[in-house]
Amino acid sequence: MKNKWLALGMVASFMVTANVLAETQDKTESSTSPSSSNKVETVAEQKESDTSPVKKDKVKLDVTSTFSINTDKIEVGKSAQLSVAPVLGVKLEGEYTSSKNKVVEVTKTGEVKGLKAGKTTIGPVYLLSDKTKEDIKKAYIKQPGHEEIAIEDIELVVSMKQQVIPIEVVTSTETKEHKVNITPHFSVDKETLEVGQTGKVSVAPIEGVDVIGKFKAAKNDNISLAEEGTYTALKPNDSAVLLPHFELSKESLEAIKAAYIKKPGNENVKKEEITFYQNESLQVFHINIPKIVVGINWNSTVSPEKIKVGETAKLSMASQHGYTPKVKYPLNKENKNVKVTEDGVVTGIKVGKTSINTTFNELPKEEEDKIKEAYLKEKKLTNLTIEDLEIGPRPTNFSWADVEVIPSSTTGGGSNSNNSNNSNKKTYAPVKKLPKTGETQNSLMIIWGFVVISGVLFLGMIKNKKELEK
Repeated sequence: MKNKWLALGMVASFMVTANVLAETQDKTESSTSPSSSNKVETVAEQKESDTSPVKKDKVKLDVTSTFSINTDKIEVGKSAQLSVAPVLGVKLEGEYTSSKNKVVEVTKTGEVKGLKAGKTTIGPVYLLSDKTKEDIKKAYIKQPGHEEIAIEDIELVVSMKQQVIPIEVVTSTETKEHKVNITPHFSVDKETLEVGQTGKVSVAPIEGVDVIGKFKAAKNDNISLAEEGTYTALKPNDSAVLLPHFELSKESLEAIKAAYIKKPGNENVKKEEITFYQNESLQVFHINIPKIVVGINWNSTVSPEKIKVGETAKLSMASQHGYTPKVKYPLNKENKNVKVTEDGVVTGIKVGKTSINTTFNELPKEEEDKIKEAYLKEKKLTNLTIEDLEIGPRPTNFSWADVEVIPSSTTGGGSNSNNSNNSNKKTYAPVKKLPKTGETQNSLMIIWGFVVISGVLFLGMIKNKKELEK
């Protein structure tokens, strides 16, 4: 019995020992093997060390087409026409995706043909041409705030939500209503205008009718539009916005109805069955109005043109719209007759005729601004600022001014009546020479000596006479 219990105890001890050893081995393996958290950290470190350049996001521009149809009822065997609205003022070019069901057929030109009486819907799809895509991108960049966007950074996108247009195809006896699209289509004769110039907005014919009416007068800082369709450039802007609105006259509306009835298949249509509609989209024109170029007289003159040695004359730039700018002139170092300073002071050095180079080095910005201010004042352009102007181009040829240097006069007077400097000088009469110190005393001594000698001679003559008389 004791041996039996002893054997059981030994077996239990062996099992406990084996279990402890197994747990110890599991802990050792778990401590030496990498944990999942370490793997995450490693991945995170790799991501942080990734120095690949960040790809710039594209500007996504929605160019989903908006469609309209000139009538929602089509007679069997006849057709209606789809229209696609401009995007950002750009008239779209391209083609429709053709489609067909039991009721209607849509062609690549946007013609919707009535095949069978019934009601249906169409979801037009319009494929833009490459030229139109580029024109839309350019129009987007021209909008305020988009000037820094590069054209290659713009991506055109189309919404997945397709426009659905309901259409009813009827037999000729069921037709009671006809819709005519009278949305005006505009064109302009000038896309570039100088300030003060005008252009003309024209309206395309509708149903073959040359329509008449009036535009809604409008005005912004850069451009104005009159009722007769004349637009005028007011202020420089490289993309001035012109947004025409046109109201058809009653005479034109009646003429459109009459023209519609004359179309083949419409002979039995009555005027009261015709209704008009317009698309909500509007045409926008961007007119380039460049800055005003202020013409400059770049010549300089010297006054007076004749000076004496040692005298001065002055170079001055021609008056610009009532203002005479101050400039820096070349020094004319090789000229032997005159000396010229940057300020334009000419000094006579040597007698002779000579030419002075008056091609000044630069026109300072401060002087440009003063010329622009003088121009605005002269032209009475109260709605403009100097930022709307630019100075005319600088000539490439040199300019010269002639000057003559004459001898200086001892009297200080001038023989040239045109010499304004000499005309201001005074001429003085010669002054008698005053005796120097001691000259008076020497004169008296000479006179006294002469008197003494004369007296001695006179006494000698008297004495000789007396001796002869004896």
